[in-house]
Amino acid sequence: MDTTATTSATPAARPPANPGDPASQPDSWFRLLVTFLVLLTFSWLGIALSRQSEGVATIWLTNGMLFALIITKPRSIWVRYFLIGFLADTFADVIYGDPLRLSVGVAVANSVEVITSSLILTRIFGSPFNLSKRRPLLCFLGVAVVGATALASALGASWTLLFVNAGPWLTLFRTWYLGDILGMAIIAPLVFILQRPGFFVMLQRQQLLKTLCLIAVPAIATILVFNHSADPLIFFIFPPLLLVVFRLGFPGTVLSIFVVAAISIGFTVEGRGPLMLIASTTMLRRIVVEQIFVAVALFTTFPVAALLEERKALEISLQKSEQRYRELANADALTGLANRRGFDEQLETEWQRAIRAHESVAILLIDVDLFKSYNDIYGHIGGDECLRCIANVIAGTLQRSADRASRFGGEEFAVILPNADLDRALVVAENIRHAIAAMNIPHSCSPHGRQTISVGVAAAIPIHEESVLSLLTQSDRALYRAKDLGRNRVEAATPTLALN
Repeated sequence: MDTTATTSATPAARPPANPGDPASQPDSWFRLLVTFLVLLTFSWLGIALSRQSEGVATIWLTNGMLFALIITKPRSIWVRYFLIGFLADTFADVIYGDPLRLSVGVAVANSVEVITSSLILTRIFGSPFNLSKRRPLLCFLGVAVVGATALASALGASWTLLFVNAGPWLTLFRTWYLGDILGMAIIAPLVFILQRPGFFVMLQRQQLLKTLCLIAVPAIATILVFNHSADPLIFFIFPPLLLVVFRLGFPGTVLSIFVVAAISIGFTVEGRGPLMLIASTTMLRRIVVEQIFVAVALFTTFPVAALLEERKALEISLQKSEQRYRELANADALTGLANRRGFDEQLETEWQRAIRAHESVAILLIDVDLFKSYNDIYGHIGGDECLRCIANVIAGTLQRSADRASRFGGEEFAVILPNADLDRALVVAENIRHAIAAMNIPHSCSPHGRQTISVGVAAAIPIHEESVLSLLTQSDRALYRAKDLGRNRVEAATPTLALN
């Protein structure tokens, strides 16, 4: 069943086919044909299961399957899926030997369930409908699992009694209703999560062993409980289910409920398990209790799992927002480089890392020559554009991803070069100076006729006894010396920090 559901759900994970492209039409009809065959198979299976359990539809599979396929697709193609769902149910009943009139009425009842659920839920929450969020999930449980199934069961029971003497209407309605509830509540979320790319993350190699072990816990508990008919130990299944809820979230919970339902229904139909303690000789009553048990399990675990998934998504969103705000707080609005706050944080981080690794760290302090005069001549708008161009050149000249450029303040910039000695820092500084001069930004007050920069360079292997301000002071002094010596030059600081 997993493979079939995944195959039929594949179109949801791909870009929609172009309706005007003839090449897409055969593929579209092929998908519809595959979906029809899958629905036909599971409709027949549902009927076969009911025949093996005294006519009780323990779980009806196709309505939930069809609903989950429809809500992930555009409304423009819903009619096709409603039609093939109706045909699949009708043919399955006819193949099994029911009269055509009875088969058509039952198929209409099933179609009403799917159509009503799809229209109401997508009307409220939009399309595509997301079953993994708490509010949509709770509405799904109320509208589709409780409400639409009741309507379909009432129609189906009434139509059946027109042709078959199947006992009291209320008894027929109850057995039909519980089977529909389980089918919609279990199969719809299962097929839905099979269509989500995120579901297969827990089946990847890194996560597969963990996933299988956790799913095995409620599976083993169910097998042990339903292999023991002497005591009503069914409540032992709930702690393992909660373990899956908290460790695997909504996808794992849906999968676990499906496994638990399949095992417990199988044992009950075979006449084994704690439900055999019920003082009744009929299978009907035991299966009804089994259906109620599974319904309670899913109504208990699904909302909790959806709530946890919502909280996890909220935490991820908050972390991304916090990261974004941190980036904005440390970014210079004009140039896009790190601002002074960002520079201070980065320098302190690199300083401590260099102490631990016993590596050199270098700083370039860059001053835009005669920038006040540039502003006076070309205006502040022109000055801002000049600073942006210089910032882009500085950032573009740096070759290592670890190197960091910042706007130090005003017309000054700074560059942090981790694991760089003085010689390498001087090479980087000269590359930046030449690159900026090569832009040929006009500056009529500059003796060179263009915008230039002055750079002060300092590098050292820091020790615990020295503060990061020592290196910053060294580069600042080197910068002032470059400016005093005529600007448009690079000057190195005289090392005063420990070099061993």
